[in-house]
Amino acid sequence: MGKKLVLIALMLAIGLHYAYAQDNEHVTNIRAVQKDKIVNIKYDLSVNSLVKMLISLDDGKNYTDTMTVSGNVNRVIPPGKNRSITWKAFQDLGYGDYPEIRFKFITEEKPIEDNNSKSRRNSKSKNASRQTYSTYDKKSRLKTFATLNAGYTNTCIPSVGFTVGQYNKYGWYVTLMTGLDFDYVGYDVVDNSKINGYVGNILPFYNPESRITAVSGIVGGIARLNDFVYVKAGLGYGFRSVAWQLWEGTYVTNDGYSAHGVDINVGLLLDINRFIITIDGVTTNFKVFEARLGLGFRFTKDRN
Repeated sequence: MGKKLVLIALMLAIGLHYAYAQDNEHVTNIRAVQKDKIVNIKYDLSVNSLVKMLISLDDGKNYTDTMTVSGNVNRVIPPGKNRSITWKAFQDLGYGDYPEIRFKFITEEKPIEDNNSKSRRNSKSKNASRQTYSTYDKKSRLKTFATLNAGYTNTCIPSVGFTVGQYNKYGWYVTLMTGLDFDYVGYDVVDNSKINGYVGNILPFYNPESRITAVSGIVGGIARLNDFVYVKAGLGYGFRSVAWQLWEGTYVTNDGYSAHGVDINVGLLLDINRFIITIDGVTTNFKVFEARLGLGFRFTKDRN
């Protein structure tokens, strides 16, 4: 049940004279001082309480809490000395004589846990905000890069291409490569089962002309080892073919030098002040092996 404390005051245009009746053990040592157009009221509070202050302009017949008050009022206040309330009296009343002004304090004791629960809720809210920001910050700090690549296989099949991707602690990349000879489509390949140039048990006559083609696409992941070194690993599809020209002008595919199927890629990414170097090894069906070197640039700047 709420406790009441009435502070009786006489308010003139430029002065404040007050007296109060002490009938609430929770609120003590009340002081009120008028400075210009503002009244400052201080009090001591012995227990954790919901504190309200009402004001009457008709000698206590009617009270209102719509006056312009702020500070340690109209909320749960922890116990302590020199709790302070500010009333902008002139803003509410203007000039004049107000001999019948009364202040009424109402207190309702509250458990200390109420304040602790509020603090915990505020803490959880702040932690959630920090977590949300942290998630957003991680996404915003993904580093975007691109490189131009050159590759060469153990079967003398060159290729060129590019890699794009993003990374932070973890990331992704996509690599596309192709051979330097783009005319293989449409060749008259009469036999795709030749090994090291033999047709059956016969080594036919060949012209010096040959056609080489390579196509490779790989998607993979990136993981950080430290601030400068990252590991890469990915899978994709590769098609690599060497075709030799027979003396009559047709071509046969040399299976000893050719392969198509699953591409497996492992490598390193080096980030040196936003200059990117990639070193990769790729195999197609563990038959053709390719070494790749990539040089490029990281577009995302480091955050301070």
